[in-house]
Amino acid sequence: MKKRTAYTVDTIFVLVLFAVFAITVLFVLMSGAGVYKDTQSVMTERYQERTCLSYITAKVNHYDDNGKVYITKVDDVQALAVDEEMGGTTYTTYIYCKDGHVKEIMIEKGNTFDLDAGLDIIEAKDLEFETNDNLIKVICTGETDRTAFVTLHVASGIGGGEIED
Repeated sequence: MKKRTAYTVDTIFVLVLFAVFAITVLFVLMSGAGVYKDTQSVMTERYQERTCLSYITAKVNHYDDNGKVYITKVDDVQALAVDEEMGGTTYTTYIYCKDGHVKEIMIEKGNTFDLDAGLDIIEAKDLEFETNDNLIKVICTGETDRTAFVTLHVASGIGGGEIED
């Protein structure tokens, strides 16, 4: 009879230990899911600003040659402009923000265009550019009103050029 009681106590102990382990695992999983959800939320919020800034940084770095990068205004909208020569013709690529989107358009230099004609790159509320010597500060405000910026050094110098409105 004693042997059976000891066996029952051992069984109950193992079951209680298993239950404590299972509850602990459940709490760890729930807290991990909460951390993942928070991280995902922050990544989603920052996606627009970071993508916008990375895109513009790549463009400036690619076209950084003899004053081919400059800031201009098109119909009172600030735009980053980069010039490129192809087949003896100079083309200008404009990057600007209009109607909740960062847009890009490439046209022959000197031609006018409608701001709505640009290709949507990413959603954003605002895009600003500030220059100081050979530095361009790019400030992007995303849909969630979060603002991010990057300061870019234009090694060849910031060029000049205005498009007629």
